[in-house]
Amino acid sequence: MFKFLSKRGQVSNFIVMDLFEEAQNLSKKGKNVIHFEAGQPTAKLPNSVFKQAINKIKTTNVSYTSPLGLDLLKKKISNYYLQKYKTKIDHKKIIITFGSSGAFILSFLSAFDKGDTIGVTVPNYPAYKNMIKAFDLKMKPIFCNSEKNFEYNFKNICKYKNLNGLLISNPLNPTGAVIKKEEIKKISLFCKKNKIRIIADEIYHGIDFSQNTDTFFKYNNESIVINSFSKYFLLTGWRVGWLICPDNLYTSIKNLAPNLFVAPPTISQYVALSVLDYGKYLKKIVQTYRENMELLYKHLPKIGFQPVIKPEGSFYLYADITKISKNSEKLCKNLLKKHGLVLTPGIDFDSIEGKKYVRFCYSYPKKDVIKGIKKLNSIFL
Repeated sequence: MFKFLSKRGQVSNFIVMDLFEEAQNLSKKGKNVIHFEAGQPTAKLPNSVFKQAINKIKTTNVSYTSPLGLDLLKKKISNYYLQKYKTKIDHKKIIITFGSSGAFILSFLSAFDKGDTIGVTVPNYPAYKNMIKAFDLKMKPIFCNSEKNFEYNFKNICKYKNLNGLLISNPLNPTGAVIKKEEIKKISLFCKKNKIRIIADEIYHGIDFSQNTDTFFKYNNESIVINSFSKYFLLTGWRVGWLICPDNLYTSIKNLAPNLFVAPPTISQYVALSVLDYGKYLKKIVQTYRENMELLYKHLPKIGFQPVIKPEGSFYLYADITKISKNSEKLCKNLLKKHGLVLTPGIDFDSIEGKKYVRFCYSYPKKDVIKGIKKLNSIFL
């Protein structure tokens, strides 16, 4: 047995993944479990979305595409940006990836070297710190003030001029906050001036109740923008995403992609090609998310869960639990074990203050959200 293990591989697991697995086991045993934890959509797409992919399977040998993805899909994504953001993006700058995870891997490897410092706002998606560690980079936490409802804007960033990179999500997970256009522009210009490479995680774009956000690439064409078909487009398990590549990273990413992934999943790309035509259907799903959010925002404070902000995007609500518990991990484990209800503990997103918070995911059918609210009422009131 080897005595030495790579330090890069010694990353922490998400607590919520353990809770999710335990919930799955309880469900298999016949216990009724109420879910508020999984960060994925539960709505289904119409069967017609999959016709093109099915025809492809029936009529041709499903072979590799280009390592950088289908040209047809890249052109369609480019048109999506033109329609949604009024932003022209050369389709050749769009790289199709194996989910957003593939996009992150290509981004970190092409843009940074060992020891570079990446600024990351806190609270944040827990995989960020683990990816940064795995790539032998240093993470600089940028704490958003909990007393100001984790407000995230240019004032949070401008103190950090010596970063090599800034990893920023918009809309934000776990708070559901949306960075406004004016702040995006300020942050973009600041990073460009100080030669800080932005990695913009925009995978929740489209799930935006405020309609007052934008893509970072519009204001800083040296930023790397990452997106995915998993969240807004409801294709979580199909594992297809994309990144918008700055000119000076194109050759590096072009060479890395086939060596790491060979090519993105062929059938998934054809499904993605189809789903881009279903904007009206997807907007109805977003409206359902908004209605679910309004229900939680209205009822949770009465039970003892105080939302830190009224969410403006994604399908998450971050709530202060100090009226009912001092430890989010213990609370979440107890709720699952005794009551069959699953939440995500805030400690997953913030190792310092996260014990005071939990995250609700409201991507479930409205009847399930109402059922969950009633269950919480019965537990705490």
